[in-house]
Amino acid sequence: MPVTEREWNEEQFDTDEDTPGTDPVGEYETDKDLIIAFLGENADKAYTRAEIHRGVDFGETDDPDTIHEQLSLLPNRILDAAGDVAASDLVSDNLDEALAELVEEDTVTRKELERDGETTTYYRLTQT
Repeated sequence: MPVTEREWNEEQFDTDEDTPGTDPVGEYETDKDLIIAFLGENADKAYTRAEIHRGVDFGETDDPDTIHEQLSLLPNRILDAAGDVAASDLVSDNLDEALAELVEEDTVTRKELERDGETTTYYRLTQT
């Protein structure tokens, strides 16, 4: 599930805090632009790779409450494999490559956070 800005900054999870909502984005020309738009629209949150993949599969006409519900059901480490990858315009390898480039360019920041003894990588736009 996405983490809030406070959880990102303090590197501690708040079990009492509600799961933050997610806003959809439209279509973009490149994978990197799509990721930037998604993270920009949701700049106060950080997402796992799987959540980004799932989030960019939605369009701007999708209901944000439905997106939020589906993202919150995702396990942090597992992408809802075959159906989502086949249906997605952004396939897994492209996502990895685009995220790596955005991190290298310092457009996106990645951070590993630990929850219940397990480390998960989260991504968000670099804050300036």
